[in-house]
Amino acid sequence: MSKNQKILIAVLAFLMVFSVGTMIVIKTIDYMKTETDMASFALVVFARFLTIVGFLFIIGYAFLRGDFRNIEKPKTDILELHEKIEKMEKEKNKN
Repeated sequence: MSKNQKILIAVLAFLMVFSVGTMIVIKTIDYMKTETDMASFALVVFARFLTIVGFLFIIGYAFLRGDFRNIEKPKTDILELHEKIEKMEKEKNKN
């Protein structure tokens, strides 16, 4: 994986965490102004926190597994498989 790809992944992860974190801060400020039910507020904050952690877990797992190393491979595999199937069909039709 190139340095540019690593930077892109890091920037996307940061933007996701920053956007969800910003929403949590905005909702916290809104809660402090309106003083609504604490249970519903805690549920929303907890759900958003789980969103951040889940996103980071998925990106981290994919990165450690090497899914970002060769993103063109599935495309070439499918094209090669398609060519093999066409070749087999042509041989079958000849016989």
